[in-house]
Order: sequence, then C-alpha cells, then structure tokens
Amino acid sequence: LLLTGAIGAGVSGVVAVSAGTTHSLFLKADGSLWAMGDNTFGQLGDGTTTEALTPVAVLGASSGVVAVAAGYYQSAFLKADGSLWAMGRNFYGQLGLGDNTDRSEPAAVIGAGTSGVVSVAMGYYHSLFLKADGSLWATGYNSAGQLGDGSTTGSNVPVAVSGASSGVVAVAAGGSHSLFLLADGSLWAMGQNSFGQLGDGSTTSSNVPVAVSGAGANGVVMVTAGVLHSLFLKADGSLWAMGYNDYGQLGDGTTTSSNVPVAVSGASSGVLAVAAGDYHSLFT
Repeated sequence: LLLTGAIGAGVSGVVAVSAGTTHSLFLKADGSLWAMGDNTFGQLGDGTTTEALTPVAVLGASSGVVAVAAGYYQSAFLKADGSLWAMGRNFYGQLGLGDNTDRSEPAAVIGAGTSGVVSVAMGYYHSLFLKADGSLWATGYNSAGQLGDGSTTGSNVPVAVSGASSGVVAVAAGGSHSLFLLADGSLWAMGQNSFGQLGDGSTTSSNVPVAVSGAGANGVVMVTAGVLHSLFLKADGSLWAMGYNDYGQLGDGTTTSSNVPVAVSGASSGVLAVAAGDYHSLFT
C-alpha cells in the first residue's frame, strides 16, 4: 500500500493502515501508531478532540502495536501482549469499556473476551474481537443482531458470539452486519440483512450466525464488508459478493442487489486480496 503524499515524521516505515469514515490510522514497523483526520469523538487517540491535518502520535502506542482497526468514529489497536485498546465514539458501547462514554485517549477493553486477542474489526457502531483460541466476541449496538449473541440488546462489554466459541480464523464488520470465517472454509454472517448482505438467500436479519449460501461460500480464505454489502475470496482465487448493489459495488455488471453470492466479473481466478469501502469495492 502506498500512502501517496502523506507528510510528517510518522509516515516512514508503514506496515499497516486502516481507514474509518473520516479518519485514518497507520502502524509503523517500530510498533508505533499514528492517526489523522476528523477527531470529533477523540478517535485519533491523542488526548484531544481537535482534527489533525498531519499524522499525530496515538497516546500510549509508541511501541508494541501489532494491529489496528478503524470504525465509523472509533478506533482500536492490538498490542503484542494481546491487550486491546480503543478510543473515540462510545455512545453504544462499541469500545467495550463497560460504559458509554467517549474516549479521546486509548482505554483498555475489558471482559473475558479481550485476553489473547489476535484480530479486531469495527463496524458503524459495533466491534468484533477474535481470540487466539478461535473464539469470537462482540460489543456495541445490536438492533439488527450484529453481535450474534441471540438477542437484539446492545452491550458495552464483549459478549460471546453464538456458535463461534472456536475455529474462527477471520472476521469482518459491515455497517450493521458481521461475518466470520471458520477454519473449514465456511462463511457465517449475522445482523442486518435488508439487501441480502448476509448471503443466506433471504433479506431477513438474524441475531445468530447463519451460513452464507451458494457454491461461492465453500473454501473461503478472506472476507470483507462495506456498509450494506459483503465480499469474500476463495482459495481458487475467485471473488464473490452479495448485498446492496445500487452503485455496482458487487461488480457483477448490474446494479441489482443479491441475497446470495454472485461472481465478480473478471475475477474468476488470480485474486489475491479484497477490500470494501462504504459503497464500493476493490481487489488485487
């Protein structure tokens, strides 16, 4: 990834980057974390709510950071010791801190779900945490069942995702839906499904994980999600998509939404990686 035109002391040796709605974060090889952009809710984690037009250092993240994620107006990062830290908007408890207070500097995520975290994903108002033991945990807004715990009750501490106590290897968060990949290559989804973004052949939201249907859902190796659509990459290098398609974000040559996976045109093989923006998609 090339950060063209980025300036300031923070931009040499970048190894990972994540973008929220109006802010961005990047991780350097020395384990330090930097941020820029909108900071209305403290999502830059520099102790202020002042926007930054050039990168600023995230407090308490000068070393040891190994992964980063940006949500709508919130951010999180993972340290080498397995601890998880979050900052920014927390109105729905999406930071997993046990309260609903915004943070302008990083705070440690609490609860049984946050020891040994290896991956984190953030949606609009919810977050998901994958642990080294393969279990999946979620926190935040849950009106459509995106936490996958069998309820539509929000939580400001991490709760266990139903049927995901082991074997989870990857996770993605959309606007109000979530997806996770199991080691057997099967793909599961929960939450809002108004446009078929869960890919289960319906447009019914689900508060427990449902299996993504169709031939496209076998042998999945990577998954990503936009606000109302989802994409996944298979081991054979083919790319598939489902959900909202008014802007052609499914890449199937139409603007018709689909509640089952459809093949992305020109991406039947050789795809290496995929990413989803709010209403667009990219692959390499």
